[in-house]
Amino acid sequence: MARAATTTDVAKRSGNERRLMTRREASEYLGVSQATLSRWASERMGPPFIKLHDGDAGSVRYPSDLLAAFVESRIKQPKA
Repeated sequence: MARAATTTDVAKRSGNERRLMTRREASEYLGVSQATLSRWASERMGPPFIKLHDGDAGSVRYPSDLLAAFVESRIKQPKA
């Protein structure tokens, strides 16, 4: 009997494997400080994140595909 496809299986086939990045990795990817990411999170702006444990600052992770989508959503076209 074949097993059901998981989210990871689907992501691998589509070429968009999701990786959970630490705040440090996300800040390096975006070119902003960790403090900026923390402030954005507290102000409910910036990229989406996952909180793995309540109250633990080290439990925040940023899905790599959502970070890329956040960057893409910020692209502005110059005015003609």
